[in-house]
Amino acid sequence: MHILVVNIPIEFKEADARAMFAEFGTVTAAVIGEDKKTGTSAGYAIVEMPVKHEARDAVEALKGREFHGKVLHVKILKPDDPFYNAMQPKGHGSGGTQFRREGFNRAGGGSMRRGGQRGG
Repeated sequence: MHILVVNIPIEFKEADARAMFAEFGTVTAAVIGEDKKTGTSAGYAIVEMPVKHEARDAVEALKGREFHGKVLHVKILKPDDPFYNAMQPKGHGSGGTQFRREGFNRAGGGSMRRGGQRGG
């Protein structure tokens, strides 16, 4: 299951996301959203946990938790959510799975326009 964590502090790293969710079960991936123009944190993370009950337990336990002075907002992503595709594997090969980080900014729109239209 893919889990969205919003309102993360700038210093929040992938290792922080993995450690935070690992206390509830297996974490297969963690990605910090990046602003395309600046390369800095976009204020969200997406974590992938393969076991549904572990993911649900983590979401319930972490909703509203404070991390470095910020209250985290945590929810399970559904396939129709635009953030869901940020965790789809890109390419194959050895050395582990890589995940897309592009297409999202603080406003959540990124390269997707309202109504799901792409491009200009």
